[in-house]
Amino acid sequence: MNMKNILKLVGITFALLVNTVVQADITYDYIYSYTFDNGEIVSGSFTGSENGNLITNLSNITASLNGNEFTTDPSGSLYGFSYLPDVGGLIPNASGTLGPKAAWAIGGAVASFDGTGNNFLFIDTINPDGIFVNYFAIGSAFGDSTSVARGPDGHFVNENFSPARWSVAQTPVPVPAAVWLFVSGLLGLLGMNKRRHQTA
Repeated sequence: MNMKNILKLVGITFALLVNTVVQADITYDYIYSYTFDNGEIVSGSFTGSENGNLITNLSNITASLNGNEFTTDPSGSLYGFSYLPDVGGLIPNASGTLGPKAAWAIGGAVASFDGTGNNFLFIDTINPDGIFVNYFAIGSAFGDSTSVARGPDGHFVNENFSPARWSVAQTPVPVPAAVWLFVSGLLGLLGMNKRRHQTA
């Protein structure tokens, strides 16, 4: 097989590999932080799928308030909920007045890069209407500009959400071993071909 055919084969293989990676639903690890107006900070990490400005399918969620780690479930993760402002029907509020019925939906937590699409509750229990200790919530996606957190020591902080003080970034992703194997194989083929031409 001559060098031209080898390069064609390598090019086709590489194109197929790139196409497969592009079509896959890729998840990344992210770190986030929010600084309250009084200087207190909630920070943590999660895994999710990037979709334009949004990060969906959040899992492996961690959080801390001022460096104090939130308690988690046995897997070491917090639960992620999204808020549904109106799920139909009416329900009495604390004052007994009927208002729109709302609910927390498990697994629907969404974060956004610019903060305007945030809709999440990171919490240490599967039941947000039950007993819990730690939580962090932002509802900017549906017009609720509140950001609220309660840390492990019972400390509570609450304010109007400011997207300018929210940040989220993808953590560096190591190059997969398969890519290094592919590149080293390609260099080996080129080296063998060069040696063959030198001896000929």
